[in-house]
Amino acid sequence: MTSAEKLDRMFRLEKPRDRTEIPVFPHIITWCGKVAGITQAEMMADHRKWLQAMEKCFEAIGKPDATMPLPPADTVFSMGLLARLPGRELGDDELYQFIEKDWFSGEDEYDRILETGWQNYTIMHQCRVQQPPVTNPQEIFARFGEVGAHGAEAAMFFLQRGVEPITHASAAPVFDTLSLMHSLEPFLMDLVLIPGKVMDVINAATPSVIEKAVGMLRQAHGTRIAIWAMRSSATFISPAMFEEYAWPPLKKMIEAFWAAGAVSVIHCDANWLPMLGYFLELPKRSVHFELDGATDIFKAYDIVGGWHSMRGDVPAAMLAYGTPDEVSEYCEKLVTQLGMKGGFMLGSGCEVPLNAKLENVKALMNAVK
Repeated sequence: MTSAEKLDRMFRLEKPRDRTEIPVFPHIITWCGKVAGITQAEMMADHRKWLQAMEKCFEAIGKPDATMPLPPADTVFSMGLLARLPGRELGDDELYQFIEKDWFSGEDEYDRILETGWQNYTIMHQCRVQQPPVTNPQEIFARFGEVGAHGAEAAMFFLQRGVEPITHASAAPVFDTLSLMHSLEPFLMDLVLIPGKVMDVINAATPSVIEKAVGMLRQAHGTRIAIWAMRSSATFISPAMFEEYAWPPLKKMIEAFWAAGAVSVIHCDANWLPMLGYFLELPKRSVHFELDGATDIFKAYDIVGGWHSMRGDVPAAMLAYGTPDEVSEYCEKLVTQLGMKGGFMLGSGCEVPLNAKLENVKALMNAVK
């Protein structure tokens, strides 16, 4: 069975006939450099160095069924945050770091967003977070063009090797993007003190986010779209706040993407367990959850298993500090208790960390053999 067939059956929630039909996806962006002997600075400066590192990594651990086709520099750029980079502020082989800063001058910033328009405002924001800041927005448009070109090149590179891109387009909910732009604490205070202003922006901007993402999806002829909902979990907000502020626009996005023929692959960092019941309101099979270990994946499967699919969730700490036997034992539990029921992809909890042990990642890969 090809990787494409494994993923297709998994998204359709079909039960595998044996464990070899369970797809596997260790989320690798930076760790491949450690395996290949290529520094983080080199991969940050040249996306083809990253592809070279990924190929050497696959030679060492075996080919996964899926991967994220986004090089490190494009990953950093797409976040829209200030960053310290290897080879610039950091050592050549250190992991990049994000810096969260409050860019809002006051509550009138929401009025400014409404006047400017969401897409124009986010371009302006990308200009100011670059180091040094960019004065000409055309440079940002050109950089987004590079991101698209690099993603297409990476997708083809992996497809030629029998590895599926996990997604074909991406989108970030306005709720989460505002939280990153404003920074968490002041954003949460705004939800308490001026929720109407916040929701005016979210409601006005969400249709443009959907339109842009669907356009990307159609251009790529894709069927899977990433949603980066990184501030909507119970780690950051209460279930009541989620229901009132984050869920309605997120639901609208997922329904629109499903109508456009795409599964929403939601990157669920942190604890999503109290929020998962809401997703039963959505069409069956319309969501794929990427869980990172902070959510109890077995309880999560009890809630949404059989309705939506999920990936997870070998924790980063286990890959870095555990033993191959510990990884194998945990993967066996995932495979037997979840994987054989269908709608499950074995993988790392979020990204494989930079200090992961090679033998531990191999143990993860070997769990479905």
